[in-house]
Amino acid sequence: MKAAKYEGKEKLSIADIPKPTPQEDEVLVKVIYTGICGSDLESYKTGLYPVPVVMGHEILGSIVEVGDKIKNWKIGDRITYNMSISCGKCLSCQRGDVHICYDEFRELGIYKDGGFAEFVAINEKNLVAVPDSIPDKHGTIFEQLATCIQSVRTSGITKEDSAVVIGLGTIGQFIMQYLKYLGIKNLMVIDRNPNRLEIAKKFNPDIALTKISLPKIKGATKRFGADFVFECTGNPAVINTSSSILRKGGSLIQVGISDVPFNFNFLPFIKNQNIIQGIYAWTPKDFELAIDLVARKIIDPELIVTNIIPLDDIVEKGFYEAIKPDTKEIKILVDPYK
Repeated sequence: MKAAKYEGKEKLSIADIPKPTPQEDEVLVKVIYTGICGSDLESYKTGLYPVPVVMGHEILGSIVEVGDKIKNWKIGDRITYNMSISCGKCLSCQRGDVHICYDEFRELGIYKDGGFAEFVAINEKNLVAVPDSIPDKHGTIFEQLATCIQSVRTSGITKEDSAVVIGLGTIGQFIMQYLKYLGIKNLMVIDRNPNRLEIAKKFNPDIALTKISLPKIKGATKRFGADFVFECTGNPAVINTSSSILRKGGSLIQVGISDVPFNFNFLPFIKNQNIIQGIYAWTPKDFELAIDLVARKIIDPELIVTNIIPLDDIVEKGFYEAIKPDTKEIKILVDPYK
């Protein structure tokens, strides 16, 4: 079968590999679409993932074969993949933090061949049914939306608080939509990319900026600064600058990722007693809520999914395009049969 094989920093190519054979507790899925995730882009740029591996974990597909022990799924079922499966025994799981399990978090597309291929084998425990009301085009975004739900839930934000979302890729766009749904009364968004900013404006944030503007944010918060900053770029300069727009005692919710060491100025955060909260993944309940919000059309992925490309073009029209600073793309889906 055709697949996109990742072999290290800036090494991704189309290869012919054997079609997987499902184990007794797995199903074989014919891939419909797989989304290119921000973590895939980061790995492509930096060599973050183990190699070699077929990338792709934002998967929508239909079951074409079932293992001997599969009882609750059948051929033809439309499914998505939820990596958030935990051991139930470790310290994190006992505390309810199943998304940071010590022992079971081994994701397809990172540690095992994933969805940038014609077929993928998925363990039964990772399968989630996709309601018929959700179109295929919207069926790969639940991981990102669940991450956004987890980040907002973990932050503790309330309707009376102010929030700034920096970086309007898929994650930033969905955080903005979810905060709007929750009724946050003072919501500001920032992105230097005018295309992404224009899409965000369609969801009516209170302020939309092309760069961090201290006077405008302080003016919108009675001079004090924002209660919460959701940093979704992973850019070291932006992370450092975020201290200037936080109120004293406010929280930086760090959603964007970067695995490159950089100088971080702790002093403003310490002097202002700010909280810095890292965000990783989601719980099963977050994932379930993500599907429900899309099914009920409360969260709208239509403007966020900006392109569907053939697997053969994954490097040039996918990864190259997505990492351009001025790209018009937000979420790119890969169709292995296009």
